[in-house]
Amino acid sequence: MKKTIANTNKHFSSASKKKNMIVNSVHSSAKVEGSTITKKELKEHYKLIHS
Repeated sequence: MKKTIANTNKHFSSASKKKNMIVNSVHSSAKVEGSTITKKELKEHYKLIHS
């Protein structure tokens, strides 16, 4: 299943596009819930998790 999604979804074509898509999704969800987290903080957190 993962391989099929990666082949058809342009957001998963590279690691940087995947990171940006995840950061944008989480940031949008956080805004809806009233959180004050910034995209910069999310990018730093993502980098820590995947390093």
